[in-house]
Amino acid sequence: MITLMRRLLQTALIAAALSTAACADFKITTPDQMVEVSKTKNTAADYVAMTHHGVVMRAQTFEVGESRGADAPPASLEFWEQAVMERMRTRGGYALLEKSDIEAASGEKGLRFEFGRDQNGAPYRYTVALFATDKRIHLIEAGGRQDRYDEATEAIDQALESYVIKR
Repeated sequence: MITLMRRLLQTALIAAALSTAACADFKITTPDQMVEVSKTKNTAADYVAMTHHGVVMRAQTFEVGESRGADAPPASLEFWEQAVMERMRTRGGYALLEKSDIEAASGEKGLRFEFGRDQNGAPYRYTVALFATDKRIHLIEAGGRQDRYDEATEAIDQALESYVIKR
């Protein structure tokens, strides 16, 4: 029994270490109205949180570089702005509702986009925050059905305001 408990504890510690390492490029504070689920689910994003109504927020980074293994080519924030808008319009069917400047808690400048679309007769809202550094592209997304999104707006804003880009 003690051996089993020791193995479970070791597994939990390893999982915690791996989840912390996955988010090593940024820090984000999960608002009280959300619960972080990225530690319990296998996801491509570094961070995933959601409200009890199913509004989801996720954050991930992409390494910048010219080598074969890099995720994203080096480019300006303006380049990534156009890439996000094009992808949301052509692949997601979203309309741009608003674009504004945003600042990470660590001081980096970025952009915030608000998109909307109708899906199965219901309006949906989708927010994208984008930061481009010399080393990484930071992408934070939040979305859900409009009425549920409206209830989560304060929590989404709190999470975005807490976002710290680590160097």
